[in-house]
Amino acid sequence: MPDPHLLNPPQTLDEARTQIEQLWGVVGQLESIVSELKAQNEELVEQVRELNERMGKSSRNSSRPPSSDSTSQRANRKKKPKSTKRKGAQPGHEKHERPLVPESDVDQIQRYFPSAACGCGGSIFVDPEPRCRHQVFDIPVVRFSVIEHQLFGGQCNGCGKHHCAQTPDSVPSGQMGPNLVALIAHLSGRYHLSIRNIQDYLVQHWQLHFSLGAISQAQAKATSALGDPYRQIGDFVRQQPVAHADETRHFRGNECRWLWSLVCVQACYFLTQASRGKEAADRLLGEFTGYLVTDDYVGYNRVPESRRQLCWPHLIRKFIDIAGRVSNGGKIGRRLLLLAHAVIRPRHRWQDQLIDEAVYYRRMQRLRRSFHQTLERGARLRIDGRTKRQCQHLLKRESMCWTFLKDHRIPLDNNSAERALRPYVIWRKLSFATQSYQGDQFRPLILSIVGTAQRIGISSYQFIRIACHQSMIEGEVKVRFPFDTPRLATS
Repeated sequence: MPDPHLLNPPQTLDEARTQIEQLWGVVGQLESIVSELKAQNEELVEQVRELNERMGKSSRNSSRPPSSDSTSQRANRKKKPKSTKRKGAQPGHEKHERPLVPESDVDQIQRYFPSAACGCGGSIFVDPEPRCRHQVFDIPVVRFSVIEHQLFGGQCNGCGKHHCAQTPDSVPSGQMGPNLVALIAHLSGRYHLSIRNIQDYLVQHWQLHFSLGAISQAQAKATSALGDPYRQIGDFVRQQPVAHADETRHFRGNECRWLWSLVCVQACYFLTQASRGKEAADRLLGEFTGYLVTDDYVGYNRVPESRRQLCWPHLIRKFIDIAGRVSNGGKIGRRLLLLAHAVIRPRHRWQDQLIDEAVYYRRMQRLRRSFHQTLERGARLRIDGRTKRQCQHLLKRESMCWTFLKDHRIPLDNNSAERALRPYVIWRKLSFATQSYQGDQFRPLILSIVGTAQRIGISSYQFIRIACHQSMIEGEVKVRFPFDTPRLATS
């Protein structure tokens, strides 16, 4: 506070000078106080801005899943316009009918004939072939089969030594045969049933009563049988020219771990690891030398920028977040969002062969220059520090946004990896955590087997059944995925 004596008029020139110097000192103190208040105000404004952005986070402007959106956020989602077409089949569509099963494959045939006489008194001659064939499909009442293996013993009449027969190697050691083990594994990996639900299914449909521990041991046998095909998937994916990678949380008890995925067109490979660090990403990728499509996670930085493509839908969600900000930061975000959508459109038109390759690349180069200029303007912002830092970060990694221009096989999105992880996310919600190392090994293995079988068009259950039969009866698993000659089947 200023000295009260400064309010008194000076009597001499020296007193006036002294009073002026003291006043300047007070002014300096007030300036420092004002500058501190300004700094505190700017800090509070920044905190309020960050809190508002956090409250406005949703699946549209961040990596959060759609299930985490609030009721109001779900109501504000952009809805597709209601179709003017009526429900059901449209006029002129191709008719789909179930083909008739040949008579040789029908279990039972019941024939119906008209009466022998007509109402006019004449006789009716029956046609040699039926005019209508109507087939009814049903499932039989199922029951398990039991094979009892009896071991006899004997005694030597010479030395008195006791002998006992031994079971052949083709007899399983446990109480479950290969078909049952395959069914349990398939119910887990394909239909995401928990062990308790599998136990209930076996009772309700097959009148089989097994403990939870026995079902868990059956999964362990399936893990052993499918080990070689699982490793075949990993080797195959790492040899592909283009692959997708992503990761999601995995829980063992209360411990948070991670499920990693490496996906290509024909196969998907999963791996459970304790961390989300670079070493875990390196173990997933192995000797992979192709183009890798990912989000902006730094764990994949071992892959050179020249071989890495960033997911444009992730960038679009980030630009939506920036576009919602005020002042120049919001303008930069809206401009980046406009350019991102402009990149998607010619890509789709080129894939649909609506524009030729020369026009496509010319437009992309023009968009790339505008994208770079907009990021540079955002990197020079003075007020919105967060937008400035995000633009500076993207400038350093800008080349990874345009890797798809090097090879037409590189997509703009990482949807393939995200879709591959979706069955596990559903399974995690239904069954939650694993409880042992055995469970950590079973989940990625069975997901890899089922997902790969679906991608190449073969029956996942038949593949698992053959592998379990070879492992438990023949002693050697020889079945492998036919990546070179895929067959169409129901999985």
